[in-house]
Amino acid sequence: MDKKTVATIAYLSRLSLNEKNEDKITDDLENIIKFVDQLNAAETDNIEPLASPLEKTAKTRPDKITAENRKEIFLERSPKSNEDYFLVPRVVE
Repeated sequence: MDKKTVATIAYLSRLSLNEKNEDKITDDLENIIKFVDQLNAAETDNIEPLASPLEKTAKTRPDKITAENRKEIFLERSPKSNEDYFLVPRVVE
């Protein structure tokens, strides 16, 4: 990968590059391409796809309500409310 290619990629990505960082970015892009080549070379013919990279499955539990409904208490403490909602001054006309 040469500096002209890096400049083209930066232009297409709408990035501005410093000349002093250009060599580092060139090296980083070369390393990324080498890593992708290694991934492409990996043998995956007889491997089943995974739904999750973890071997364990997530534990499930029954869905139980553990908190009490305190709506009335909260509405009583508000300055203004009706049966179900807090009443607030209108902000948008």
